[in-house]
Amino acid sequence: QRPYAGVQILAFFFSLYVFAFLSWLIPLRPSYSESEKRELTRFPSFSFASLFDGSFFDGINTWFADTFPFREGLISLNGRMQNLYGFSTAQIHGEVTQGEDIPDAPMSEQPAAPGDASSDAPSSSEPEELDLDGVPTQSLSALLIVGDSAYEYYNFVQSVADTYITAINSCAASLQGTATVYDMVIPLSMDIRLPESFRKTINTSDQKKAIEYMYSSMREGVKTVDAYSALKSHSDEYLYFRTDHHWTALGAYYSYRAFAGVRGITPAELSAFTEASYPGYLGSFYSESGKNASLSANPDTVYTYTPADTNDITITTAGGVEYNAELVADATDFDNSSKFIAFIGGDNPYSVIHNPNLTDGSTCIVVKESFGNAFVPFLVPNYQNIYVVDYRYYHKVKSGGVPALAREVGAQDVLFINNISATRNKSLMSYLAALCQ
Repeated sequence: QRPYAGVQILAFFFSLYVFAFLSWLIPLRPSYSESEKRELTRFPSFSFASLFDGSFFDGINTWFADTFPFREGLISLNGRMQNLYGFSTAQIHGEVTQGEDIPDAPMSEQPAAPGDASSDAPSSSEPEELDLDGVPTQSLSALLIVGDSAYEYYNFVQSVADTYITAINSCAASLQGTATVYDMVIPLSMDIRLPESFRKTINTSDQKKAIEYMYSSMREGVKTVDAYSALKSHSDEYLYFRTDHHWTALGAYYSYRAFAGVRGITPAELSAFTEASYPGYLGSFYSESGKNASLSANPDTVYTYTPADTNDITITTAGGVEYNAELVADATDFDNSSKFIAFIGGDNPYSVIHNPNLTDGSTCIVVKESFGNAFVPFLVPNYQNIYVVDYRYYHKVKSGGVPALAREVGAQDVLFINNISATRNKSLMSYLAALCQ
């Protein structure tokens, strides 16, 4: 057996040297991750300050690890190997963070809005939707995989939630007497699909209570939309993707009906829209979990609903280029990770939709992040003009904030749509706050 041992040692060191050699071939190092949809870490800029405080070498370490040659294939192989051997954990981006205590009272500076929609939220005595007995459960840092479905953890951060509250209230104060401000906070799938008894055993904040806190802290005049109850009452339907963090268009539709009820308009029936389906979708949860085989075994289907009045949208890109596109696109030829871009052309700073069949001047501004994309098409039957603002990028193409835009276009309604995860993100809320002055 000794000759074979020598061959094994030789093969080991040969592989070690080959990988070491490849790792320093700069042309092989990727700059963008297609699966994670992000720019990878750049080689740090040199300065004497960063050299002496050690941050320059820390930056090199991060760059070296984040841009390793063939990283996409290696991450995919890692996920498949872990699934093959039955490992219960995987390496992903982010980690579960302990949420802060959610206050029982509204934010002290603001009065609770009368007729708060949170009072209609479902009680914890509702039947539990999923039977988890015998279903393999896999905790993946910031994700939880139960069977073939992934769920995002939520941790409440009061200071960031208060920034959100203050931003909405500031916009409402500025537009008092000009336009009505509506606020919709969308729960993540974990609170809608997983039983409360199960959620209490894991490190995740109570989304229903967090939404109640934010809604009760809104100033008088802000009208809140109870998307939580609308989704909870249909929790056995296909409201969220299994492999992606977004809701489906069906989830968006039920929340549109909730908004219509608060707004006092008649919602269009789902049958009034043209349905299309695009199977094979593998979204953000799939990529963040290292392409987990349990998720790829049952890909999602993206269902779209095109309004009858128009399928036209004018988009302004982050580079300032304006072009006409389809409001709801045919995603047949989109790759498996990009099918959600079928809605309003994806995430763009500023977009405009005109309904040629209405002449009443009805105008709504939708201020959103990506969850709003599947929601916007449902508003077309109810408004002559819809202006879509993605607050993450709007500053790249237009100056001024949402109140200024509302006055410019003569909007009667301003609707803020945010998934609850965005309301704990400090950088996102800083962008929103800047546009609400």
